[in-house]
Amino acid sequence: MAAMRFIRPDAKRAAKAEAHLAGRIDALSSRRLLALTSIFVIAIAALFIGKLQEDASGRRIETALRIERAAADCAAIINVALVTGGSPRTGLSQCHAGGASAAFHVSASGDILAVYGRTDVIDVSPALLRSLALAQRASATLDLASGRATAAWRPLDNGETVLVAAPAADIFQRSPLWVFYLLCLAAIALVIASVMAAFLRQSRAAARAGAAVDTLQKTQRALAGGRCSPWHFDARNRTVTLSRSLLEPIGLGARDREFTLGEITALVHPEDLRVALAVITGDTSGVTEGLIRLRDPGRTWSRAYFRTAHDATRFNRAGVAFDLSGPKSLIPSAAIAEARLKDAIESIPEAFVLWDAQGGLAAWNRRFASIFEIDTGELSQGMTGEEVASIARQSAHVVTDFFAPDAPLDEESAEVELNDDAWLHISRRRTAEGGMVCVASNVTDLKRRARAQKKRERELKMIVSDLESSRRELSDTMLKYQFEKRRAEDASRSKSEFLANMSHELRTPLNAINGFSEIMHAELYGPLGDAKYKEYVSDILSSGQHLLELIEDILDMSRIEAGRMQLDLKRIDLERILQESARLVAKRAHDAGVRLTVSVGHAPAAFADARAAKQVTLNLLSNAIKFTPPGGEVTLTAEADLDGVTVIVADSGSGISREHLRRLGAPFELVEDHFSKSRRGSGLGLALSKSLMDAQGGILALASQPGRGTVACAAFPRRKDAKVRLPQFIRDEVHILTTGPAGVLNSDDIYVPIALPSEPVQLGAAAAE
Repeated sequence: MAAMRFIRPDAKRAAKAEAHLAGRIDALSSRRLLALTSIFVIAIAALFIGKLQEDASGRRIETALRIERAAADCAAIINVALVTGGSPRTGLSQCHAGGASAAFHVSASGDILAVYGRTDVIDVSPALLRSLALAQRASATLDLASGRATAAWRPLDNGETVLVAAPAADIFQRSPLWVFYLLCLAAIALVIASVMAAFLRQSRAAARAGAAVDTLQKTQRALAGGRCSPWHFDARNRTVTLSRSLLEPIGLGARDREFTLGEITALVHPEDLRVALAVITGDTSGVTEGLIRLRDPGRTWSRAYFRTAHDATRFNRAGVAFDLSGPKSLIPSAAIAEARLKDAIESIPEAFVLWDAQGGLAAWNRRFASIFEIDTGELSQGMTGEEVASIARQSAHVVTDFFAPDAPLDEESAEVELNDDAWLHISRRRTAEGGMVCVASNVTDLKRRARAQKKRERELKMIVSDLESSRRELSDTMLKYQFEKRRAEDASRSKSEFLANMSHELRTPLNAINGFSEIMHAELYGPLGDAKYKEYVSDILSSGQHLLELIEDILDMSRIEAGRMQLDLKRIDLERILQESARLVAKRAHDAGVRLTVSVGHAPAAFADARAAKQVTLNLLSNAIKFTPPGGEVTLTAEADLDGVTVIVADSGSGISREHLRRLGAPFELVEDHFSKSRRGSGLGLALSKSLMDAQGGILALASQPGRGTVACAAFPRRKDAKVRLPQFIRDEVHILTTGPAGVLNSDDIYVPIALPSEPVQLGAAAAE
């Protein structure tokens, strides 16, 4: 029977595409390509010119920024060097801007005092310096003998000036940018020219290849139309190659194939085998053509005529073969279509089964068999649904209820659970001939994710409920806290008002008691008589004065807590205040047998309240004298830096441990030891001093070691909003009482001492009120 001829449907489209490509290649002429390439190179050159200008501007900006920063740094460093007596040239080396820059230290008259850097490149004359407004901070571009230079200068505190200059184009004098961009442009132009030449050669080769492909396609279409094929015999491998133009019409395949001689022997009719081998291999000389019958898939014979050249040798044999059979039936094509359909069914990931109109099994895939654990060898066409369910080793009832052709088709899709907690989504529909097709997808992961999602939703709802409950509890707690806070504030305010009122009421009779006691003690109106009376009057006067000091401290603490303490912050003569405070406690120190040493002649002015500063100093001195045993020493000195001045009170008292030191600073807080028990104290002195230092933006700190003594420091700012620091020698052991932002230490801060104590000061932590 004759075979049906197959023609690829995409052959025509491929031919059109190749023809279109060949037309586009022809349209892209050399002249057009050259024009496009020139435009591209010009665009790149324009981009390079813009980038060159941008980079040159960046170098100039970088130079100006470095010069500005170096001038500011040099001014700050030399100002410090002038205060500390350091070398200005050393300062210039620390702030050098780098590269070809130079830094100058210039006097107020324009003379160069010190210089550091590349003076061979930056040569600034004194005449040019005198023409600049050096008294003001500024920057300018200078015309020097070596070229244009960018300069920036900053005036110093003593009237002198720091000037930093560098080449205006580039501080580092790097190579010109245009050289790099010119080389890049040349390289790109060379690459583009090479690519263009290669493209032209490739275009010509593609045109030739397109013409060859077109010729080949025409030849293949002609061979297929005439049902003939060129053949070639490979003497080395003993194989014969035939094209699809002959094999496809007779049902031997839809592609070019290579046959061994063994396959040719099985394919050729036994009576025609000798002629076939003689024509193809040349084993029998002189035979160049013959009629050969070939076996087709339908076990019938198709006639073909093989021919080769008369001068063909045994090692170079080729020719053509013609199909001499008439049209064949469609059986081979149907077999091929069925094979392709089976391959397509096997490739889908879902389970597939097809039933015919009589209820018999028509088609299936391995996925269907594996789900129900059926051996594929047990399935065959024509089986009924009950027979398929009987050989299923897994969920046979699912086959009967959902896959069998007689299963009710109430819904076209359903989700079914298998025995092993697996789920299938089954889609079913009737075919046009009355059969049924079923497709099942594994949705186990989707089901598990859905259950997990529902579980997470329930957990999330529980969490939200807990959060809502916590929020309500927190809201109730906040309301209670605010209520208790208002009660505490009202109680504190009532306490402060009560203390203030009571202190005023107590101070009036105390003034009378102290006044009359002083008159009696001085025996102004005659002798008291017995000497015991004079001793009693002295005790009354001492107790009254102590009680009056306590009441005054309570009044001040009440004013601070009530926010009524008004401080007059301004520049004050701290030296005078310290001298007055020392004179006020001198008698008390003499009576206690304590030597008082004062060294404050160098103390500069401070930005503080005069009364508060005096009160803090008196409290520190009183504490030091009070808790220093007879024969001890109390030292009052001051140290200053650029931002603040620190009042230092050191004593040789008993001192206290570090854990007790941390308790000080709270109102009425006392530290008891064998020495402080014999001294009177209320615990308000340090608390009041701490509050006053906080209000002035200062620092109050103590350092102590038991048996070695105390160092108390009160640091005041020298100007408004200045950053106050403690002296370097006390930072490692200090305990800071103040709580404001100024009480934070920074070990990297620069401390410049103006003067040191005349005698060594022992560090420690003093017992204080």
